[in-house]
Amino acid sequence: MKKFDKGYIFSSMLSDLFVSFVLLFFVLDDIILDEEAKAEDIAAAIPYFIIAFIVIYLCFIAYRILYYNTSGYELTEKEIKCNRGVLFRKRSVLEYKKIHAINKKQNLIHRIFGIAILTIDSGSTNTSNQAEILIIEKAKTVDYLINELNALKENGMRDTDDSKTASDSKEEVLISDNDSLYNFSSKKKMLYTLFNIASTSFFTALFGVLAIIVVGICKLILQLDSLGTWGQYFFVALLITVGAMLLFSVFSFIGCMIHSFVGYHKFTITKRGNDIQISFGLLERHTNTFSYDRIKAVKITQGLVQRMLGFAEIKLEVIGYTNDTDNENNSALGVLVPFCKYDEVDEILGKILPDYIPDKKQTKSVSFFPFISWFTLILGIVTGVVLLQAIILMLILNVSSSVISTVAFAVAGVAAIILLIKVLSAVLCYQNNGIAVNKGKITAYYGGFIKNTTVFMSKNLIAAENVTTPLRKKAGITSLVMHLKLMHFPMKSRLTFKKTSLLKKSKIY
Repeated sequence: MKKFDKGYIFSSMLSDLFVSFVLLFFVLDDIILDEEAKAEDIAAAIPYFIIAFIVIYLCFIAYRILYYNTSGYELTEKEIKCNRGVLFRKRSVLEYKKIHAINKKQNLIHRIFGIAILTIDSGSTNTSNQAEILIIEKAKTVDYLINELNALKENGMRDTDDSKTASDSKEEVLISDNDSLYNFSSKKKMLYTLFNIASTSFFTALFGVLAIIVVGICKLILQLDSLGTWGQYFFVALLITVGAMLLFSVFSFIGCMIHSFVGYHKFTITKRGNDIQISFGLLERHTNTFSYDRIKAVKITQGLVQRMLGFAEIKLEVIGYTNDTDNENNSALGVLVPFCKYDEVDEILGKILPDYIPDKKQTKSVSFFPFISWFTLILGIVTGVVLLQAIILMLILNVSSSVISTVAFAVAGVAAIILLIKVLSAVLCYQNNGIAVNKGKITAYYGGFIKNTTVFMSKNLIAAENVTTPLRKKAGITSLVMHLKLMHFPMKSRLTFKKTSLLKKSKIY
């Protein structure tokens, strides 16, 4: 069994050096930052800090060496084997024909030492929270392994007499921007950044205006002279709102620039036979490969600002997919196309996923009330209980009537604002929701402020739930809730239909 590349030890030692400093700081921060600590006490403790750091760092080194000595992989005639772990040993065996996803990850430290991490999954839901096979090798060797494993997925057998091994190969896989089925250009990245800034500024301004109105009404009722004249109050409130917008916009700009230009550096999408490969990242380079037939759903998302200006994001979910090496559940692959014009969605999907082009709505919601009925009832009960308790408490404490009126108005005002936002969301849900069924493909439209269009095959539909009430039943109205296999972006919004379900009419479910 071939061991992992020794670069794993050296790259881990570099990253563990930083981790050791951080751990030591958190353990000893009370001593270092203690205001009563004297300079001579800190100086006397420095040798102990150094000893503690050395002990921690040596523990990390010992673990990495043990991990290296006990881990390795082997490509046999019909399967790939992998051993890894120190305290808890794990042995994985995966047949070539059951390989589902092959992913390459390489961060900045890995690049310094010329190594990469290869993870291989079968797509099993029992192991979707972690990589089944993990290999740490030279980057060029990993590229060769990706090619070889993609071929073995189809053939299912490996020629053991072939003297050429992954370590001997000098073949390198190169993917240029010209090969990509989608070009996330610098212009698109800048627009993507500006849209995020616009969204941040819009919602900051909205909350700022609501705050000005609420505080202004309190000033009117309580006659708060401390807030100055009305002119001074509105001027100061406007300055604070504009300042908050600028502050949040700056942070949003920095974060989005890093995310778009660094996180999506050289974003490429390529197809090789039945496999789709997505590569992206500067500091940490990801190369994700998965089978076309394992795609579960495609989701087209439009935020409020994106919707107004005609842009969208395309997300993807793959059955039993793992794109990381930790124990978190990462079966959702995530972004397929980060940013594009909404009118270009069909063209982009036609190149990458032609079977998942959304169909036009064949039916739409027929009733508005189900989108807001339960929410209105619950909000009314909660508001009434809170308001009653507050008034009773203030009467017991002999609070002045003006204060009671202000509190009552504030509680009612907050409830009214929440209800107004919910009503607007419900109106948008009523307009957006709908469904289309065509040749075993289902297109579901749903969402309020964020409009979603999810396309999936009927074979991935595991349940269709009809939800109704006695009043809706008399009117012949029912709500349809669809459940998919391990859906990570579930369709929570209900699709309201008149009498017979479209799925039954289409003989799909």
